[in-house]
Amino acid sequence: MPHPAECESDGQSVTRSGYGSGGSSDSEESLSDRLPRAPGDRLLLGLLIILIVGVPTVFLRTAFTTFDVPQLTLLWVLAVAVALVGVYRVLVTGVVERGPLALTVASVTFLAALVFTSVLSDQPWVAFTGLTVRGAGAITYGLCLGLLHAVYRLGRRRSLQPIVLAFVGAHGLVVLYALVQAYGLDPFTWGAGNLYVGPVFSTLGNPNFSAGYVGLTLPLLVWVAFGSRLPVVLRVVGGAGIGASSVALAYLNSFQGDVAALLAVGVLCHWVLVRSRIGRVVAVMIALPVVAVIGGTPLLSSTPRIEFLIGGMAVLSASAAIAAWWDRQHPVTDADESGAVALGLRWRYVTVALITTGAATAFMGGRILDELGSGLVQRVEFWKVSLSVFLSSPLVGTGLETYPAYFTSHRSIGHAVSWETVLSDSPHSVPLGLLSGGGLVLGLAYVAVMTVVLWAGVMAIRQTGGPEGQMYGAVLAAWVAYHVQSSVSMDMPGLIHAQWVLGGVLLAGGVASHPSGVRDAHRSRRVRVLRSQHASSWMANAVSVLLVVSMLLLLVPLTAPLRADLAGYRAQQALDRTDLQTAGDELLAAIDMQPRNGSYAAGMAVVYANSGLPDLAFDELERSARLQPGQPSVALAVARTAVRLNRPGIAEQWFETALSYEPYGPRVVTESALFFVRIGNTERARGLLHDFEELDYPGSSHSGPWMMVEKAYRQLGEAILAERAAECWGAGGVQIPEAC
Repeated sequence: MPHPAECESDGQSVTRSGYGSGGSSDSEESLSDRLPRAPGDRLLLGLLIILIVGVPTVFLRTAFTTFDVPQLTLLWVLAVAVALVGVYRVLVTGVVERGPLALTVASVTFLAALVFTSVLSDQPWVAFTGLTVRGAGAITYGLCLGLLHAVYRLGRRRSLQPIVLAFVGAHGLVVLYALVQAYGLDPFTWGAGNLYVGPVFSTLGNPNFSAGYVGLTLPLLVWVAFGSRLPVVLRVVGGAGIGASSVALAYLNSFQGDVAALLAVGVLCHWVLVRSRIGRVVAVMIALPVVAVIGGTPLLSSTPRIEFLIGGMAVLSASAAIAAWWDRQHPVTDADESGAVALGLRWRYVTVALITTGAATAFMGGRILDELGSGLVQRVEFWKVSLSVFLSSPLVGTGLETYPAYFTSHRSIGHAVSWETVLSDSPHSVPLGLLSGGGLVLGLAYVAVMTVVLWAGVMAIRQTGGPEGQMYGAVLAAWVAYHVQSSVSMDMPGLIHAQWVLGGVLLAGGVASHPSGVRDAHRSRRVRVLRSQHASSWMANAVSVLLVVSMLLLLVPLTAPLRADLAGYRAQQALDRTDLQTAGDELLAAIDMQPRNGSYAAGMAVVYANSGLPDLAFDELERSARLQPGQPSVALAVARTAVRLNRPGIAEQWFETALSYEPYGPRVVTESALFFVRIGNTERARGLLHDFEELDYPGSSHSGPWMMVEKAYRQLGEAILAERAAECWGAGGVQIPEAC
């Protein structure tokens, strides 16, 4: 880590151009000042770039989950490293940089809400870690809040353009692998057990998640081609990348990604509207091909030919080249920006919003209606369940990532009857997930933080001009695009960090351009310089050693989920080879690292059962079920095993548990009824059979429940009812009556 003296030697002033016409020259000069560089800034920037590029693109084929846990582990490790760099800076300089009071209050409230709601949860380990779902627990959100503050404070001292370009680089890698898969060039062979849907899923393991990432980062790529002052070659490459991204989105075929991508049109509008009246006409002509490709490609075909890919990249690279030439020949002057101000900044934002909305409606209107009519059917049910869970505990919720434990007991009867085996571990909406998981306490704290970030984003655009203002406009568009796609998606490890890092960029621009924030910065700088003069080299070295040792110690718990996941994968491979000894050893290692993961206990039960140890197998299976509350299939598996082992008392407990999880599931209700008939509890059995009759369950191919009903009625001596049940499942080729 750098010596503290770098605080003084690296300090420099960066000039900004602003839209504002008010204020004295002294205030304008203060707005142009940045804080001196601080110890560890280069390391901090490097860690952030690795995090931004690495988290959404890393995956391990030798891990059981392949995508989720490796990406979550990398996020945790790098976010903790970022936090330790911040601790290093505070210990060496003796200064805690203050931000706006609103940000401080909102951040402390959000952090306290994370801890409070997790402690009060019935599943505190799940609420804190987010495991065994997708890791979006209190720890991950707390680390993301730390990333927001780290980026914000780094932006007070240096340009954050490298951070924005890192997102563009990650975007390019996700798009590249999607296209590699789309055109049959994937070097990997993916089995049916991998977490993806369809042949194109890219580095996030699912087309919806990869499309969401491409869509939310597309505005940043558009800024590279239209609005940045990067070398012309990079701008031309950026233009070609827009065409490639549009084709990748078509192959990913995800509604949420396509809609989020339309926010990139707002960046083009911003690039157009800051010009003089004559310049706007030419700029519109340059931007139109880009708008057409972004909005039209997913509608033309879900599998564009490679000729379309090459043609689109060529056209948009030419548009970017013309835009770069136009920017050089007719740069945006202060007079142009003053003219934009004269038109009214608010009207400019309204215009951008209207144009973007109009483009979305024109290009995606029909598809939106189709999605509302079909694709969102399941999501609407998931959202209703989330609201029902929230209403059951409106103040503090049930704990983050505990949604799977409550899904079946809160879903509608119709969904349970028609889609009994369709379960969900997420409400598929980040705001609703926070609301049901953390209640009003966490939901309102989250809204407070987002409000501060939005305010800072607007301030950053209003108070800066030229390329810097264009960059903040693109970052704000990407930040909004994240929230658009997250409203119908979930916080995956590869996605969750994006809006927090982008929010830190917006805070750095908005607060640094705000006079009160700069005055606080100057006071902080004076204190830092005074302390730096007395800081000794040995102290900096001692702190470095201490924090490096701390990081090494923290690697053990931070990487435990990944190491357990790798062991679980090796155990599965051993089971496929019927190598029970190796499978057992690997699963015991995984359980030692993640003792609260029910899937490892279930795997151990399989090993014991195949090894001729039924009692040990049952103990592990029962432990697995206790670790997975709300899962009726797991509870039923324990109940069936207890029946085979002649443990009717335990079996009865687990059948009742399964019924409490899934009170309207036809399979659960009928199998439980048949069990109660066999143990002589006819009153309970008749009650369950009556409940099943009330479900209006269809016959046709759904024969399993009706077959169990027939058996139950025959054992109860109800011949007429048994015959009717037999007709409902089509016994002997009998035509199924409509009454079924």
